[in-house]
Amino acid sequence: MDKITKLINNCNKCGNLPKLTKNSLQTGKTPFIIIGESPAKDGWLKSYKAFYNTDGKLQASGRILEKLLNTINLNISDIYFTEMCKCLITDRKQLEKCSKNCFPILTEQLKNIPCNIILTMGLHPTQILLNENIKKFSDYVGKQFNIKIGEKNFILIPIYHPSPLNPKGYKDNLPIFKKINEIIKENYEV
Repeated sequence: MDKITKLINNCNKCGNLPKLTKNSLQTGKTPFIIIGESPAKDGWLKSYKAFYNTDGKLQASGRILEKLLNTINLNISDIYFTEMCKCLITDRKQLEKCSKNCFPILTEQLKNIPCNIILTMGLHPTQILLNENIKKFSDYVGKQFNIKIGEKNFILIPIYHPSPLNPKGYKDNLPIFKKINEIIKENYEV
């Protein structure tokens, strides 16, 4: 991942923001990758591990995601994960612009992983990868889209962010994870 780290370090399109350079891609064994919007200030940027704090404990969103993954006999250490934005975005109004700026870096990351399914957590990675202006994210959640990035074909399925502040983060993601499990059983070995 030296090439990716260089791309992240050399980018200043969004200003001089804290960057996700160490472990910007969590690797796993699943045929899917989850793509979040931006790293959390008290998590990955400091712990170098997605969904964990610096004490090595799962954060609240990580605990909910872990529960969802457990329903399909997986856990957080099994998944591929990265963020759409490779910098800490504290102003949500900047997410769209920064997501567009980071898309070439994400494209490079996706070229080098064995995953063919993308789960997007949130509006911005979903609309960038679909190349659509999405008015209502919930209209897209759980639906399956076929996309091509570079020379590679993917199935994209948007999910709700598993934040404890999001009432849909667990219960409305449950049927989506069942669907993902069926896709995996039909097409892949885990």
